[in-house]
Parts: sequence; C-alpha cells; structure tokens
Amino acid sequence: MSVMSPTSPAGYIYPALKLSDKYDKSIADLSNAVQSDSYLTAFSRLASGQVDILLTYADGHRDYAEQWESELGAENDIWTDTDTLLITDAIFNDTVSVSKNSDTMTDELKEAVAEALINLTEDEKTCEVIFNIYSHEGYEKASDSDYDNERKAQELLLEANN
Repeated sequence: MSVMSPTSPAGYIYPALKLSDKYDKSIADLSNAVQSDSYLTAFSRLASGQVDILLTYADGHRDYAEQWESELGAENDIWTDTDTLLITDAIFNDTVSVSKNSDTMTDELKEAVAEALINLTEDEKTCEVIFNIYSHEGYEKASDSDYDNERKAQELLLEANN
C-alpha cells in the first residue's frame, strides 16, 4: 500500500482515522505500507504493480488519467485498471472563516456574507469563474460538528509527534 507523508490529509491522516475506527489498526500496523514522495510516484507504483493500493484524494484518478498510460506505462485507461475501495469522511481543505473576536463580524454580517457566497455559485458563469480560480464547486454553511473529524485528525497528528 502506498501512503503519503503522515501530515497528508488524503494520503494518510483520514485513511488512518478510518482504519482506526473500523479495524482498530494504524497504518504503522500494516507491514506492507510504503511512503511515496508524491502522488505521481504513488500512481506510478500502482500502474507498475509495485503496490496494490494507494491512498489519494478524490480527484486523483482524474488528475493522473492522461499520465496513467502515456508516462506510467499502464496498458488500459485508469478507469479500467483501478477501483475505489474506500471513501473517507469529507476533508475540509478550503474554508471561508471569520474571527470570533471581531466587533465588525456581527451575526447579521456573517449571515449576509455566507448567503452572498452561496448565491454566487447559483449562476453557472460565476460558478465557472470561481472553479477556474479556486477549484471550488460551490459553498455551503458549516456547523461546528462538521469539524469533528478534523479534531480527530489533529489529535492523530499530536499523538504521532509525541
């Protein structure tokens, strides 16, 4: 199994949380886990048969589809040669955040900003611009509980560093 650095959310942390939750195991318990220095290396190892599993982000297949055959030497396209085995909980990479300590950021202003951003993505052309700049496909309101898994991920990182 190809894993990324222990600080990688998609390539290590969230899969480690899933492994721990479902099987009470850690990646360190897996004798055949090897760390890759990049996702390209991980996909290359998968294409060549050096590994049978790789941990990657959701769009990894799409991002390496062209290189799969042309550079990595696979015989078929990436969609034929690979399957998705497991999906982790959502990873929140990008947020629009505000200060809890700001006198300016009233509840009304927070609501107005959130609604404005959500409304921007309702227009197809505006949504395309936002995607081209930020790779965001839309926005939705978050709640504190949405970050429970991120808190677990942070605990995992702290444990690994102690």
